[in-house]
Amino acid sequence: MNGRFAGLVRMLDGMNAAAAWLARWSVLLMLAIGFWNVVGRYVGSAIGINLSSNGLIEAQWYLFALIFLLGLGWTLQKDGHVRVDVLQSRWSARRQARQELSSLLLLLLPFAFGVMALSVAPALRSWSIGEMSPDPGGLPRTWLKSLIPVGFLLLGLQGIAESLRLRWKLMHGDEQSDGQQPPQEGTGL
Repeated sequence: MNGRFAGLVRMLDGMNAAAAWLARWSVLLMLAIGFWNVVGRYVGSAIGINLSSNGLIEAQWYLFALIFLLGLGWTLQKDGHVRVDVLQSRWSARRQARQELSSLLLLLLPFAFGVMALSVAPALRSWSIGEMSPDPGGLPRTWLKSLIPVGFLLLGLQGIAESLRLRWKLMHGDEQSDGQQPPQEGTGL
């Protein structure tokens, strides 16, 4: 793969690796908040003091959304998405790569960038009105709604990186005429 495309693939891989790093740490925070919400409910009930809040409950599901949405691209990078491999397991490596590339270009990329495009306006509207949770003591909805276009943008960008990687593989196979290797999955950070 020429240097420009290899650099682009490494950059996109790196962006999704950074988002995954944030998502990983959010899992621990979400679990800690969830633990506190459960313990606080029972201990607070026993001592007559409310130790939880709508804000903490919402923080737990906001973090879940962050984990899911920021992990989409990284999961694609690590080939972790679910596939039905009934037919594909019988195909040659070249045919599998062609099918994967076609799926990325015809299904994943239009879907990812379509969801991203459709979710930008509601996110901007949320920011313009300063949208808050309808529950007393709840959190702002602006950040949560902003995660949707960001998550699908990252997924689409990783789809581009995977498409470039597959195109290189289909064009060059295992032969490396210029001594360069295609960027490997997970390189970047």
